[in-house]
Amino acid sequence: MERDGPGTDAEAVRVEFEREKDDLATRLGEIQRSLVEMEAETGPARAGALLAGLGFSEEDQQKPTSSFSGGWRMRLALARALFVKPDVLMLDEPSNMLDLNAIAWLEDYLQTWPGTILVVSHDRAFLDAVATDIVHQHSQRLDYYKGNFTNFYATKTERALAQRKEYEAQLAYRQHLQAYIDRWRYNANRAQQAQSRIKILEKLPDLEPPEEDDANEKFKFPDPDKISPPLLQLDEATFGYSPDKLILKDVNMNVDLDSRHAIIGPNGAGKSTLIKLLTGVLQPSKGNATINSRCRVGYFTQHHMDQLDLNVSSVQFMQSKFPGKTEQEYRSHLGQFGITGLTGLQKIGTLSGGQKSRVAFAVLAWGNPHVLLLDEPTNHLDAEGLDGLAEAVKAFKGGVILISHDERFINATANQLWVCADGTLTKFKGDVAAYKSLIVNQIRAKTRP
Repeated sequence: MERDGPGTDAEAVRVEFEREKDDLATRLGEIQRSLVEMEAETGPARAGALLAGLGFSEEDQQKPTSSFSGGWRMRLALARALFVKPDVLMLDEPSNMLDLNAIAWLEDYLQTWPGTILVVSHDRAFLDAVATDIVHQHSQRLDYYKGNFTNFYATKTERALAQRKEYEAQLAYRQHLQAYIDRWRYNANRAQQAQSRIKILEKLPDLEPPEEDDANEKFKFPDPDKISPPLLQLDEATFGYSPDKLILKDVNMNVDLDSRHAIIGPNGAGKSTLIKLLTGVLQPSKGNATINSRCRVGYFTQHHMDQLDLNVSSVQFMQSKFPGKTEQEYRSHLGQFGITGLTGLQKIGTLSGGQKSRVAFAVLAWGNPHVLLLDEPTNHLDAEGLDGLAEAVKAFKGGVILISHDERFINATANQLWVCADGTLTKFKGDVAAYKSLIVNQIRAKTRP
């Protein structure tokens, strides 16, 4: 008979120790492989490069995340998603939270992304730069297209035209058969032929009209009366909330009825402050800001959308803002911005973001402005809504000052770019693509090892 003793206990401890050592060695190997896969040695440098590309300065990168606003926290979330290099990267309207500088960097960064990217976006320039395939969701179905957005839109348009022609041809054929039937079905000599055509008509499949193209989204700004220039003017204007923290310095700008200015630059550079100086909301601490006494200004910001009364209809809101007109006049005016039929009678709180934008534009246009000041007007609009707004801005007979991160919208509506950065406002000699290329090269130079 064997007895348990000190030797047996020691052996058990040794076996357990060896097992734990093997487990730890296995776990350590797994951790080491994970560190190699995520390139841990270069982790801090990669994180810094990602954050720099998304607009975080070196000083910002040392701050606690709790010190950032919601928009900047969204950028942090994007940086984190990029850092871990997932097999599938899913982005929902990524350009909405970014300025043009960060969009330019992100487009360039995603060119060499090794995995799959699934993005929901209305930013056509971003989709052209990033997408290799387009999935079009409509009418409770998904249609697949090869190529970027431009390829998709061209193919979709061709398909729609072909479907419309086929529908019209089939409709004409049916009408021809029906006309023959109506004329001869009770004629003794031709009743047999008419009956034959009735059978042909009955065997034909139901004819469904093609989907209406969404491209009929419309906006319309009324033409203003003519007034002498300048309408708005900044002359050596300087502004800051304290003398040691100037936001803008020695800014010069004239706005006339034929002005088509787009202001671009990083977030926080003073673009919205510039708009407020032009409208008289803020006064320069140095220099002059002049507004023509006859000039009416239409100012659009996301803040104005937030001021809509969600508990009343669009028609009722117009009545409360501008009393004295008939309901039909309000509905007609709203219709110029795509708020038609029963939509104008729904509570604003039930409308989509794009529909609320349209109501805000209708309110802005009621005053028949000479100048449109548009601060990020595209955020809640789909592609067709963007087209409608761009066409309306192009047709507008007054001046336009635009702040936007949407490259295609800027190209469609503006003829002069101004860069707001480092406290200055300067004309940019080139288009948006040239500006984005410049920004990408600057970021590469700063983050190059």
